[in-house]
Amino acid sequence: MRYLEEFRERLELVFGDRAEDVYRYLLEGRPPTYVRVNTLKADVEEVVENLETTGVELAETPLPYAFRILNSPGPLGSSLEHVAGYLYLQDLASMVPPELLDPEPPGPVIDLCAAPGSKTTQLAQLLGGEGVVLAVDVDPRRVRALVHNVNRLGCVNVIVAHADAARLRISAPFLLLDPPCSGEGTLHRDPHALRTWTPKKPGRFARTQLRLLRAALRMLPPGGRLVYSTCTFSVEENELVIHEALGDDDRYRIVPSVPRWLEPHTVPGLTEWEGRELREDLKHAFRIDPASLESDGFFVAVIERRH
Repeated sequence: MRYLEEFRERLELVFGDRAEDVYRYLLEGRPPTYVRVNTLKADVEEVVENLETTGVELAETPLPYAFRILNSPGPLGSSLEHVAGYLYLQDLASMVPPELLDPEPPGPVIDLCAAPGSKTTQLAQLLGGEGVVLAVDVDPRRVRALVHNVNRLGCVNVIVAHADAARLRISAPFLLLDPPCSGEGTLHRDPHALRTWTPKKPGRFARTQLRLLRAALRMLPPGGRLVYSTCTFSVEENELVIHEALGDDDRYRIVPSVPRWLEPHTVPGLTEWEGRELREDLKHAFRIDPASLESDGFFVAVIERRH
C-alpha cells in the first residue's frame, strides 16, 4: 500500500484525465476473458456455433477471429475445442502487436521473447500457416510451454529456439519484441500485485529491454518492420528504452499505426519526460487504455527501417 499514491500519479502523467478510470479498473480486478479462434485448424463460424450449442455466450470484437466470453458453463481451457487446438485464450490487447506487425509470407518472422506462445501462434495464423516464424525464448521452462502451444495449435510453420535473443546473428523483415516487463497493465489480474508495486520495479526490467531492442534493431534490414510492445505503462520501460536504442539514428522511424477501431481506447506516446526531450516520432507510439477497451493495458510502437 506504501506506493499506491505514487503509482496513481504516474498514471496521470501517461493517461491524463483517463488515469482515475485506469487506476480503478486495475484496483477492482475484474478482467474479462477473450478467446482467439485458431484458423489454422478450424473455421471461425463452426467453432462459434459449436461453443454456443454448449451454452457459451460470446460477443464479437473488431478482430474477426477474436471473441469476448460473456458466459460459460465451465472453463474453456478444459473444453474439447481448446484441447484440440481450435482455441487460444488470449487478451484482446495482446492480439494487437501481431496484427500491427502484419507479416506477409514467406516472412521470415522472428518472435524474440516468444513463450508461452500467444503471439507466436497468432503470427503463424496471420501467415496462414505459410512461410516461417522463428520463436525464441531464453527460459527453458517457458520454452516447454511454447512448444506445447505450438504443437497444440498445429503451427507447422513455427521453429522454436531456446536461445538468448540478444545474441542472435540473423536478419528478418518482420520482428516482434515483447520483452519481460513489470506488468503494470495486468495488475487487475492480481490486485495484491498492485498493492506491492514499487517505483524501482520498472528500472529492473529496462536494462534487459534496452539490450534486447538494440539487438533487434541490428537484425532489421532496410524496409523491415519491428513491433515493440509491453504490457506495462512505465515510461522507463517504453519511451525511454526506445529513445535510448534509436538515439538520433535516422535509419529508423516510429510510424503511425493505431487501427481505427482502437483509436478511442488509446493515448499517444510521450515526447518529453521529466524535462527531457525525447524523439518526436514517439508520439506515434501508443498506450492501450485497459479501462476503455476492457482488456489488459499495453504499450505499442511500430518501428520501420528506411535504409
